Amino acid sequence: MGPGPLIAIDVVLLYMILGPLVLFAIYVLFDSLNRPAKKQTGEITAKKDPALWTNQDVETHLNRN
Repeated sequence: MGPGPLIAIDVVLLYMILGPLVLFAIYVLFDSLNRPAKKQTGEITAKKDPALWTNQDVETHLNRN
């Protein structure tokens, strides 16, 4: 086998191994940039994530609307 196909196989393997790691790093970077700003007291100003609501939170939300 010549050097051309071997280089092509190496490049494909590198992309297969490092591709997901690079995409994960980009995801982590964008996620960290999207963090809500903190107040001067150190509390996060964002609302509670609806995926983490308790039954009481759901009832409160439904009764409010």
